[in-house]
Amino acid sequence: MQYDEIDQWIRTTRPDVWRRLLPLHGIYKNEITCKVAENCEFLACFEETEQVAMEVVDWVETLSPDLVSSFDLLSQSYSELKQTQRITGQVLTRKANRLRRNLRRMLELSPEHDRVQKAFDDEKLAASKSFIVVPDRQNPDTGLSAHTLRQWQLRKHYAVTLAIADSLHDFATGFLGYQGLFLTLTLPGEYHACSYEEAKAEISRRWKTVRRKAREKDVLLLGMTALELQDDETPHYHIQLYIDPAQRAWLEEQILQAFPNEIKRQAEAIKDIRDVLSVSLYLTKDYGKPETSLTFIGLTRDIRARYTSIYAGKRYGTLSDARIATAHRLIKRKAFGGTALLLMRGFSDERLNRISARHPDFHYVRPGMPRVLTALVHVMHFRTVKDFNTSPVSQTSMVRQKVSAGKTGVHSDFVPTCLNDCQEGVPHIGLPYERLCSRSQPPPTEA
Repeated sequence: MQYDEIDQWIRTTRPDVWRRLLPLHGIYKNEITCKVAENCEFLACFEETEQVAMEVVDWVETLSPDLVSSFDLLSQSYSELKQTQRITGQVLTRKANRLRRNLRRMLELSPEHDRVQKAFDDEKLAASKSFIVVPDRQNPDTGLSAHTLRQWQLRKHYAVTLAIADSLHDFATGFLGYQGLFLTLTLPGEYHACSYEEAKAEISRRWKTVRRKAREKDVLLLGMTALELQDDETPHYHIQLYIDPAQRAWLEEQILQAFPNEIKRQAEAIKDIRDVLSVSLYLTKDYGKPETSLTFIGLTRDIRARYTSIYAGKRYGTLSDARIATAHRLIKRKAFGGTALLLMRGFSDERLNRISARHPDFHYVRPGMPRVLTALVHVMHFRTVKDFNTSPVSQTSMVRQKVSAGKTGVHSDFVPTCLNDCQEGVPHIGLPYERLCSRSQPPPTEA
């Protein structure tokens, strides 16, 4: 059944609902009519068209007022939306996509079968390919299009994200001795029927609760999160997480408390990372899509800009030239994994950044190999050899100490007493006597 068959009945009996549906795209009107007709239990006292029309009216009245009032916006083509944006001065593309997503969730319509969304995306792609940003000098009609530049930027950001994820893995597992976990966290069934905004706010709240409890207990979490959409466009998390083995059981308990629907499938929700490259590629498979967001756990907000700048050998913030030069060499040579993150002070927890300070902070560094690696960082950055395992106090090497003593110009040695014969206040004693730690000869004898 199509909407045209019930349009006259709705217009006559419920003109208010008819006016609400008037700006909605015809494809969506037909989808609503077909969905209602499939779930309708027909009664003998009503005609089929009349009963479907009444059910459509009841279904429209259950929609949120914000969605109904935006029927015109979500039904516009890309060219129409660009004209609206020029008039209003607002960027409405993302809002229109969000509204269409919420309507699809209400209709249980997959994105692949949404012809309105597909036509919108195709028109947007064609417009970006035809928009020349950098023209060719010989042929002004050709050159680099907006689409080409965007794809180049996406590939660049994607490579930086993978490099940071790889360095973070090396630091967490090789430097701190942490274990890697791969988490898949979803929402219960009742959140698959609500709006996208409500589902996203709920899953974000639950994950933030886990991270807040970890901060209160002083549990360090490192990793990367990917917020993606399921087939019905309900958001879910894929998380590449690193945790101290002694605190893993406590963390799993907190995760299952925040996501009780994952208890029955705990073996699938919480797995060990065995192949970090496969996990990183899986998390970033939808990189660049508007509804996909990638964030790092335990790193600074500007870590991508920081990493990109240091990779190019440029100055960044308050980092010293020595730090930037050393981190740049390590990144180029792909050596010592996460050591570059320490030298660029890329962690959000300042106690981690202070591992590379002249007087390191050992809050997260256990004795053994982690302290040996800390000594390696100090050799690369400060050119000094220190042993942090034998003593909690830093000890400078003897070679450096002798060089420093020679530069002071101060020397102590045994001085014979005969040099002090003419010094005032020195008694003449026949016994052999030496003065210790004399820094100079006495003044000359007065004439």
